[in-house]
Amino acid sequence: MNARRDLIALAMLLLGAALPVPALASAGAIPASAPMPHVRKIRAMDADNHNIPINRPGLVTVVVCTNEDSQDAARAAGKAMYPFEGRPDFALIVVVDLRDSIAKWVPSIVTTRMRVSLDQEAVELKPCFLKNGNPSNPRPSLHVVPDFSGTICPELGWKDGSDKLRAIIFGVDGRELDRLDEVDDMSVLQDDVRKAIQAQVDLDQARVAEAARTPGSKDLHPVFHDPPIVPYTPLTPKKSD
Repeated sequence: MNARRDLIALAMLLLGAALPVPALASAGAIPASAPMPHVRKIRAMDADNHNIPINRPGLVTVVVCTNEDSQDAARAAGKAMYPFEGRPDFALIVVVDLRDSIAKWVPSIVTTRMRVSLDQEAVELKPCFLKNGNPSNPRPSLHVVPDFSGTICPELGWKDGSDKLRAIIFGVDGRELDRLDEVDDMSVLQDDVRKAIQAQVDLDQARVAEAARTPGSKDLHPVFHDPPIVPYTPLTPKKSD
């Protein structure tokens, strides 16, 4: 299921190797009408050869860093993000730390396989998008960043490799809300993301309500429609015949 969760295994399989938070409250939520404070913009090249923003303003962005030792945790983290996939205020970016991997010897092969896997995952994520009222193709929203030479991991504060799954949650202002050096409880990660999104939704709704009470205000609707956060229902494995 979920092809992105197996990107690391696919990358290393090509080489014959087995690879594959406290409450956030309103810390990252800002009124949509307020000017964005200046933050350092972080960008990286993803597997599609797109130079993407890592901490894009306007989104609650979860960045997970994984490698061959944390692939199982990466799978679980991906599943924990299902309720948010397809929302206009959420993004998930997977950074694959390949600095100490032999995969860096054949980067073109690895990234090609990643793109194929992302194509497959786009089909699998379509129901998640539809549940969040998003009928668009999921593929452009899927981002995996392979770090072969240390171009992005150190910039995100991960100077050394780790056998633990790590994560950063960026708020809608582009600033870091939380940093997890070991993601071992996916319910905590999911709850932190849920609170960050809900805080911004609440502020958006308050802004609209205030605008509606202001005579002559043209700002009666939020820029984006904020769908209710979909509750997470764990997938039930299919029984073999």
